[in-house]
Amino acid sequence: MSSQKPEKMKNSIFNFNRVLAALKTSVSTPVKEKRDLSGIIKDFEFVYELSWKTLKELLLFEGKSSTGPKDVFRQAYSLGYLDDETIWLNIIEARNQTVHTYDEKKAEAMVKGIRDSYMAVFDNLSTLFKTVDD
Repeated sequence: MSSQKPEKMKNSIFNFNRVLAALKTSVSTPVKEKRDLSGIIKDFEFVYELSWKTLKELLLFEGKSSTGPKDVFRQAYSLGYLDDETIWLNIIEARNQTVHTYDEKKAEAMVKGIRDSYMAVFDNLSTLFKTVDD
């Protein structure tokens, strides 16, 4: 697969791994100020966006078309690229809620969800992309 992989997909995988590394740094750093919460949430948004856009590139490479994030995650799940469709639908919902994180308690809850639930899912996706990128 890698010898014929389009440059756009290679770039998308590279960028996904770059923003995932930034998110890992953010979540592993103690939150000392409110802006730390904002930084984690912003990094989460970047990882989310590149998750579905990179999967979309992979689906295009497989000859599949998709209409948006929900469709991309469902198709990727049905093709066996993702282990758990529900968690990805939850991630979509969490991403949609990021615009409402002006409330500190909501921001703290979101960061907890990112740390406790979503990081492992993003790591699994990174592993998938490494197998595709080889």
